[in-house]
Amino acid sequence: MKVLSLPLSLPLIQILILTMIAILATGAAAEIYIVEPGGPLTIQAAIDQCVNGDVVELMDGVYTGDGNRDLVFNGKEITVRSASGDPTTCIIDCEASDSENHRGFTLHGGETLDSIIEGITITRGNDGWSGGVSCLYATIRNCHFIDNKGSEGGGITMREEGVIEDCLFVGNHAVSGGGVSVCCTYGATASVTRCTFIRNTADEYGGGFRA
Repeated sequence: MKVLSLPLSLPLIQILILTMIAILATGAAAEIYIVEPGGPLTIQAAIDQCVNGDVVELMDGVYTGDGNRDLVFNGKEITVRSASGDPTTCIIDCEASDSENHRGFTLHGGETLDSIIEGITITRGNDGWSGGVSCLYATIRNCHFIDNKGSEGGGITMREEGVIEDCLFVGNHAVSGGGVSVCCTYGATASVTRCTFIRNTADEYGGGFRA
């Protein structure tokens, strides 16, 4: 933190004005939006209010229905995370089926590695590409993906650059890459670190993981 040094001879009002300018120049603190299951604010409504650097914090419970699935960041560098940090107690249930497609998150709108999903379980998603998360760029940490379906990467499809770390994939299914499918364009890189794959299946390639 920079310390503002001002001449003592300046009038008090000038000192106050210059101090305020210095504070504003350092940037405002991130806003944290609290969301509760069944509360007045859905996850998507909270995301829509965010600007870069803000956080959407989910209280423990099960999130269902419109506004709590098919979530998009709209290109924002924000974090959506559980308040507890425990994905087993903070769950997005997409309630999808073969006839009604829904996904946890779709990050195709200009996001970066500072667009973060953390500490959440995503379950019962079923959609083209992935039922859990379909992204171009993202960081996904400490999340559980359970019983999701898709054509490429039942749990996660990562199509450009990203980070997937400390995640659990159980019972996901896809044509290729039952748990994760990483299909980066030429020159792009993605990392999958400290992840666990259990009983994921694929019709063609990579029951757990395909790259």
